[in-house]
Amino acid sequence: MRVVGTRDRSEIELDPSRAHKRGLALDTMLKRAAPKRTRGVTRGTHAHFNRLDEGRQALAARPLNAG
Repeated sequence: MRVVGTRDRSEIELDPSRAHKRGLALDTMLKRAAPKRTRGVTRGTHAHFNRLDEGRQALAARPLNAG
């Protein structure tokens, strides 16, 4: 493991109350970033659905990267 700087950048939060608050903040952030889902049945090729997924990922990433 390599440590850069003086700040602890551990992904694991040991304090349960702080971990809960962090989880709620992440849930709120991700909920706002999720685009609305279309209803109904869609048919297409595998490549077509890959393009749709890439577009959805780009739409979800824009608000996250801006904030």
